[in-house]
Amino acid sequence: MRPSLPVRLLPIALGLALAWAPRLDGAENLLVNGGFDDHLTGWSRVDEVSYSAFGASAPGSAKVAAAIGPVGTDVLIQCVPIEPLRLYDLSAAVYLPIAPAASGGVSLRLQFHPQPGCQGPVIRGGGPLDFEAKTPSSWQSAERRRIPAPEGTASALLVVVAHTAGDDPYAFFLDDLVLRRSDESEVLVLPTAATVSGARGERFQTDVWVHNPVPADRMFAVRIGCGGCGLTPIVHRIGPNETRFFPDLLASVLGRRNEAVPVEILYDPRNGPLVATARVVTVNPESPGNGAALPFLPRDGARTRATYLGLSGARGDAAGAYRVNAGAYNPGSAEVDVTFRLHDGDGRELGSVSRRWGPGEWYQLNDVVAAAGAEGTSTEGAYLTFESRLPVFPFVLAVDNRSGDGTWVPPASAEED
Repeated sequence: MRPSLPVRLLPIALGLALAWAPRLDGAENLLVNGGFDDHLTGWSRVDEVSYSAFGASAPGSAKVAAAIGPVGTDVLIQCVPIEPLRLYDLSAAVYLPIAPAASGGVSLRLQFHPQPGCQGPVIRGGGPLDFEAKTPSSWQSAERRRIPAPEGTASALLVVVAHTAGDDPYAFFLDDLVLRRSDESEVLVLPTAATVSGARGERFQTDVWVHNPVPADRMFAVRIGCGGCGLTPIVHRIGPNETRFFPDLLASVLGRRNEAVPVEILYDPRNGPLVATARVVTVNPESPGNGAALPFLPRDGARTRATYLGLSGARGDAAGAYRVNAGAYNPGSAEVDVTFRLHDGDGRELGSVSRRWGPGEWYQLNDVVAAAGAEGTSTEGAYLTFESRLPVFPFVLAVDNRSGDGTWVPPASAEED
């Protein structure tokens, strides 16, 4: 195998980069021909790389066929313009077949440079995004999100590094290479919040705390979750290491009364995370309650399935002291069918509730046991399952009827999507 590609092909790569570099505000993918639809145009490569009509999402991929060795060799490169202090996402699809006498792996790496055309010393690397052969053989897709471009960056060199085991030539394929600007608005989602009066005279309000753990001023925005329906968010400033407290957030910040809705906090994550937590406060003059903690979830916390334990006794108390509410927030722009199924301790289904959630809709099923047609049935060891076709934010609350306190029921960890 020849020496590492940056030594042999960097001059060619720089010329191609200047000729083919896309505008940062143009195409979403900063890489030229990342899907290999135009054969190998835009890429510098070693001789062992060829065009193939075998692709992950459409015909067209780069085929690498060589006995490279275990150390790794650079087989493809491309240089693109980059803005400093921005975040970038890198993704790819790779097909690594299991062969009798050989196997291999692929690593995608970014090298940030201070001058256009990937000139000057490497400031820092980003990534890597690694792939290894798996059984059964199939296309693998992976993404590394929010790679920070360091200060002083003008360009980045994407390097595809391959390694093989065995003496025989090993063939594998690359497709759908994408380098794009990250969405620099992080979203924290509170699936359900309320400022409402309860059926038994209690009052519910949701208090929110926002903490800035970094030593710099930040801005963040609060809005009602509605799947991007265009509601204007309320913008706040938060100082270094400061915590902001918003009692009854829906009423005091968003001007809502007698509503239950999801809440979203948006911020720029380039300086670090923002931390938020919430508590539903139960105000009941006759039976004062303690309220319950509610979590803010990351935007990728939406899911298509979950199992909720801890429902035992919810309807088994002779005085009817407890009930279970279940619902979901659909953050997407498409309708989605959602189903909750109630099971007894032996796994038998006691009943189910299905409903279609509209785009951006929040909805709660009050007393899901009764709604599933299982009222009066023993729920010793009972559990609830949830499923939907598209990712949504489901939530389950076990409510004490005596005080109105709700307990947030987290999904079982074994059901993580």
